[in-house]
Amino acid sequence: MNIEFRGKDIEFTEAMKSFIEGKLSRFNRYLREAGEDQIEAIVTLSSVRSKHKDFAGESHPTMYRVDLDIYLKTAGGGAIHAWEEDPDVFTALDKVLDEVERQLIKLKQRRLELRRKSAKIKEEMHTPQPLPPEERERPLIVEEELSIEKPMSVEDAIMELKESGAFFIPFVDMETGELRIAYRKKGGNYGIINTKCKAGSFL
Repeated sequence: MNIEFRGKDIEFTEAMKSFIEGKLSRFNRYLREAGEDQIEAIVTLSSVRSKHKDFAGESHPTMYRVDLDIYLKTAGGGAIHAWEEDPDVFTALDKVLDEVERQLIKLKQRRLELRRKSAKIKEEMHTPQPLPPEERERPLIVEEELSIEKPMSVEDAIMELKESGAFFIPFVDMETGELRIAYRKKGGNYGIINTKCKAGSFL
């Protein structure tokens, strides 16, 4: 984790930096579990006069404000921000670090839940669904009887093929008495197969 310290009209002491670095190091576990490995933390310290008098009512004590921004640079990205004020600088630091820890725990939980949902979806997509009983029991080849209407001309057979929406229809050519099959071709036109079988041989 890269940590940057910024002071506004106040300098960070080595004790403050050591305190913050020690506290931030405990966040590494949450960040790793959330899938983060590139993190930048910016700690900003400033001081202001309180608008309220102290408990004795004699003066306006100095308030220390700590802003902590954590930028997540891996996939998903995002940022975490928290700030706290307190007359004691270490108390302010402690409060803001506790707030960031709370947000990091929520981030870890959200990302773990998202990963679980994503893994479940992938598993469902790659798991073949069992066929219903009627599908499992359906034979590979189904024998059907050839149904042929009354003899017709080639033109009538093509017309019947267009109107029915079928891929092919067998028919008896009324001129030759032979079994023929009218079918649709890929180009959108039609073809005729001549079986050279007379109607009497299969009727």
